[in-house]
Amino acid sequence: MRRLVIALTALLALSLAAAQTQLNIALQAEAGTLDPRIALSVYDNQLIDTMMEPLVMFGYDLALEPRLATSWTVSDDGLTYTFELREGVLFHDGTTFGSEDVKATFDWMLDRNNPATYIDLYADIVEVTAVDERTVSFTLGEQNAFFLNSIARLQIIPSERVDDPSFATNPVGTGPFRFVERVSDDRTVVEAFDDYWGGRAKVDRVVFRPITEDATRLLALEAGEIDLFQGQINGIDLARLEQDDRFVVSRTAGTGNIYLGFQHASEGLKDVRVRQAFAHLLNREAIVDRVLLGVGLPGVSMISPNTEWFNENVQRFPYDPERARELLAEAGYAPGELSLRLYTDENPVRAQIAEIVQFEAAQIGVNVDVTVEEFGAFWDRIIQTDDFDLYLAGWTGNVDPNYAMYNLYKSDGANNFNNYSNPRVDELLVKGLRVEPFSDEQFAIYDEAQELIVADLPGSYIYYIEETGVFRANVEGWRTHPYASSTFKNLHLVEKK
Repeated sequence: MRRLVIALTALLALSLAAAQTQLNIALQAEAGTLDPRIALSVYDNQLIDTMMEPLVMFGYDLALEPRLATSWTVSDDGLTYTFELREGVLFHDGTTFGSEDVKATFDWMLDRNNPATYIDLYADIVEVTAVDERTVSFTLGEQNAFFLNSIARLQIIPSERVDDPSFATNPVGTGPFRFVERVSDDRTVVEAFDDYWGGRAKVDRVVFRPITEDATRLLALEAGEIDLFQGQINGIDLARLEQDDRFVVSRTAGTGNIYLGFQHASEGLKDVRVRQAFAHLLNREAIVDRVLLGVGLPGVSMISPNTEWFNENVQRFPYDPERARELLAEAGYAPGELSLRLYTDENPVRAQIAEIVQFEAAQIGVNVDVTVEEFGAFWDRIIQTDDFDLYLAGWTGNVDPNYAMYNLYKSDGANNFNNYSNPRVDELLVKGLRVEPFSDEQFAIYDEAQELIVADLPGSYIYYIEETGVFRANVEGWRTHPYASSTFKNLHLVEKK
C-alpha cells in the first residue's frame, strides 16, 4: 500500500506538471534592458510590457485606454492632468501600487542626472503630486498636445526600487507576469502572477527567445519550438503560412519606418548634395518588391501615409543613379575620392539593404564599408558615439508627429543621433506642442516640419513597416499590434490549447 501511495503521488505530480502551459515566443533581437526608464528598442518594451504597466495604453486602434489609471481629467487651462488609479493592484513583491509609485517613477525621469531615454517627452512636467493614495496629478509648465500619449509610453515601477541598480536585471511590476530569469542570448522567462488585478494569465509560463534569422525563426515555428512571433516575414513565406491550417497569420499597417541615417558631423556628409545623392540611390519600390516581397510600403517621410499627419507634398527622391552621380560631382567629389562607413544591426533585411547601398554607391564611385553588429552593440555605437557615417535602423511607435520628430530631429533632442540642427525645425517642434490639438494650425506646423526635415536629410526613408505576426492554430486571443512595442500588453488573455 505504501508503494502504491508513493507511485500515485508521483503520477499526480507528473500530471500536475503536465498541466502547466508554456507559451514560447520569438523576438527578432536580444533586449538590452528590462528597465522601462532607459529602454529604447521595441524588444526591450515587448518584454517589459508583460511585467509592468503604464497608466494608460494604446489600443489596437491606437486610441488611449485605461490601465493602471481608470480615468483622467484635464484642467481648463490644459496644465493639470489628474489620474484616478486602479484599486487592488499589487506589485509582484506583494506591495500595494499607489500614487507614490507613479510620482517616484516620473520624478526619477525628470532628474537630469539620471540616464532616462525619453526625457524630452516629459520635460514640460513641473511637478507630480500624490494627491492621495489613489489620485495623482501632473502639473505642466506649458500646454503639451501629446502629453497623454507620452504617459502611455512609460511603465510604473515601485517607489522602493527607483534607485536600485539591479532593477534592469531583476524587475518588479504590476503586470500579469512576473520575472523569473534571463539568460543572455538564449531566453527570458516570465511566469503568471497569481494576484494580477486583471485575473490570472491563461498560460502559466512564457519563454521569450531571441532569434535574429528570419529563416531560423520560421523553422522553429514549423517545428513547434515556438508558438508565435510578431516581426519580419517576407511575402512568399506569408502566402505559404496563410494556406497552412497549422498557423494563423495576422497583419496590420504599422507605425514605423526603416531609414538610412546620415551623420551630419561626418566630413563626407556635411554637403547636402552628398546626402541627396544617397537618397537617389535608394530604389525603394524595388526593395519593397524584391527584398520584402511586398510586405511594406515605399518610404517618403518619418510619418506613415496611413496616419492623418502625413504630408504628401514633401520632397521626393526617386531612384536615379545618374542624378546621384551629378550631385556628387557638384559637391566636388570625383569617382573614388569619397569613402564612408555604414553600420547596421544583425537584422537580415537591413544587412541585405546595406549591401544594396554599398553596391549602388560603388556604381557612382563611392566606397561604402559595411559593418553588421550585434543589435545592442550597434545601438550603443549610434547612441553613445559619433563613430559612424551612415547607418540603417528603424524607428517605430510614430503614433503622433511629436514622437516621430522631436527626440530625433530637434537640435538638442535626446535621440538626435545625427547631430542634425535646423533652428526653424526647432521652433516648429516646440510650437506644435503648444497649439490646439488636431487644429488646422497644428497640421500646418507639422506639415512644414516634415518638409524641412525631409529636405535637410538627416535620414532618407526606405520603407514603412507592415506589422506581421504568425501563431500556431492552438493559440487563441492574440493578434499583431500596429505599435509593435505594445504587442504583448494583453498576453495574459492568450490561451494555448
